[in-house]
Amino acid sequence: MMKYNIEKNIPAVMLILAVLFINAFSVSVSAEDGDFPVLEKHVEIRQAHLRWTMAIVEISMGATIEYINEISEGSGTSGLSMILDDFRNQNEKTETLTTHVALNNANRQLREIIQDFRLETGKQMKEYGGKGLQLISRVRGAIDENEDDLNSMKETYWEIREKNSLEIFDIWVNRAQCVLDLLNNRGYDTFEAQDKLDELSDMRGDLKNAFDDRDNSEIHQLHLEIRDLSKELTGIVRDLQIKIPQETIVKHWINVGDRAVERTATIISELELLGVDVMELKAIQSKTETDVKRARDEFDAGNIKGATDALKDLKTDLIELRDAYDELLFEGMLPEEAESAVEKMSDMLDNTASNMEKSI
Repeated sequence: MMKYNIEKNIPAVMLILAVLFINAFSVSVSAEDGDFPVLEKHVEIRQAHLRWTMAIVEISMGATIEYINEISEGSGTSGLSMILDDFRNQNEKTETLTTHVALNNANRQLREIIQDFRLETGKQMKEYGGKGLQLISRVRGAIDENEDDLNSMKETYWEIREKNSLEIFDIWVNRAQCVLDLLNNRGYDTFEAQDKLDELSDMRGDLKNAFDDRDNSEIHQLHLEIRDLSKELTGIVRDLQIKIPQETIVKHWINVGDRAVERTATIISELELLGVDVMELKAIQSKTETDVKRARDEFDAGNIKGATDALKDLKTDLIELRDAYDELLFEGMLPEEAESAVEKMSDMLDNTASNMEKSI
């Protein structure tokens, strides 16, 4: 008789613990506020995938509890049932999340809960002499019984993934085109960049066909090709932007800094009214205000290098501010009405700092 091995015989379907993260492709063209629609579309894709994969996990958990209940004659399922309730509560919360930061935190908690369930299953299987192959059969049978519902969720996921991925593709291509049009209107030679963008744009049809065929391998390959073309386009555009007077670039980022400082100050004031400890945020905010003012003063005095140095300090300030906001989110102590605003601010600061890094 085959000896039961807990670790090796936990059903394969119970190992669907790691959530698929959809890696996006992008043309590197800056747009601070304009990135929110893109972020939201990515989040929608991830939520649709979670709905499908976590439904499989929940069905697997339910079948496991039924099997343990039988072999233990009702004595071994209390712990598993409590973990399943925790799983359902946590999974339900993901439907309301709107940012990658929040989804990452939720996914981490789901993985921990699923790991607890797996360990408790192993414990009860050993305690009551469960058979791994029987459990696998039960879980597979439960999944087969719910095949129609699961296939519907899978189809919905693919529909959302295709729609949003193509919309994201269009957004980035359109933004790149706007940048090239602007440079062209200012007299820059954009022929090489336009040729590369046209090559990139032409790949949309291939990408749509791959999505229609539900061909993950082809989609992955196209994403790699799109990424490489995007990098080439980014390099061409960056070389063109080098020719743009540094004065114009510095003035742009000073204006961006002014807007960022204004928004973060508003968020901090609102958090303080809600009773949140904002001492660290205020200290960093003070540095951002100082560095923005220094950049503007140097710019007005005609010292472009001095203004650029101040903007580099500002970029560091924004990263510190983003990290401080993320720490508040990780602590999980924010009032519900403030959490979404803080998450969006964190995303905006991250995006702004990243684009500043490429430009100054």
